[in-house]
Amino acid sequence: MKKMGFLLAMLCALASCNLKQSKEKDDGTLKYDSPEFSEKFNSYISVTNYYSTSDKGSSWDETLTKFYDQLGTPEKKKIQKEDVYFGNFMWGIDQSVKVAEANAEKAPKLGDADKNLIAFSKEIISASAILQQLESYYKGKSYLDDKYAKANNLYNEFIAKQAKVDSLYIVLRKSMAGIKENRDNYFVELNKKEGRLVRYHMLLSMRYAKAAFSQIGNKELGPNFKTNYDKLTLSVDELNKLSADDGALEKSNITLKSTFGNYLGYLTSIKGSFRMLMDVKDDTKREEILKKLDSDFAEMIDDYNRI
Repeated sequence: MKKMGFLLAMLCALASCNLKQSKEKDDGTLKYDSPEFSEKFNSYISVTNYYSTSDKGSSWDETLTKFYDQLGTPEKKKIQKEDVYFGNFMWGIDQSVKVAEANAEKAPKLGDADKNLIAFSKEIISASAILQQLESYYKGKSYLDDKYAKANNLYNEFIAKQAKVDSLYIVLRKSMAGIKENRDNYFVELNKKEGRLVRYHMLLSMRYAKAAFSQIGNKELGPNFKTNYDKLTLSVDELNKLSADDGALEKSNITLKSTFGNYLGYLTSIKGSFRMLMDVKDDTKREEILKKLDSDFAEMIDDYNRI
């Protein structure tokens, strides 16, 4: 069950939302640079990263891959197994989901995002409990007594629960999109005004990369893809120049230089993949590029949030 198509569709939906519709209706009093806002909103982002990030052994995305690989898809179940293991998915539940859920009741209030985070957390925690039951069922060899009857019931229960989790995830991301855009706009202007050019171009690059990503259709690129690609190229070029300027890095408070280097590497790779998409004709090659984009985006965002 590949999530690439889902992620593309979700990002397209988010990017195509009318700005008036997508922005969270706050009262203008959110202090985006306050420790309280940063701690709370970053914990929400940690949840969405845990859910969708590829190539992470403890992510929910990786957990789903293990689940379907071992027990099959609803169309072709393979529940007659001797043992199953879905990875260390509870790490993300404990360290991301439950932390954000506790933060949802704290100030500052984030409107629908608080309500949607709580709803999503409740369902994914419930889904994780089903996975734990399945692992315990197989480990205890209970199938020898009931001929896999409970395994079948738990499988069906998880599939239904996962569909609900998926839908709540999209709702959560949409409710966060406007807050994030307001925050990013605030810091774009602040960083430009105060001469923190590395931070300034990091934010611009993320904006243009996501905008270009949202223009990737099933077969063709959207009309604004090239425009956003060109803008991304300019910011990536500036970042590569600034990466060798210790003064610029210091002024932007880039202390984790190795993480910044990783971030810039993934960002540059994304730019390269975008360029390849303009010329690729082979469907298999296109799928390879999209898969790499999915992975690079997840890693880039992960590094960005740690810088």
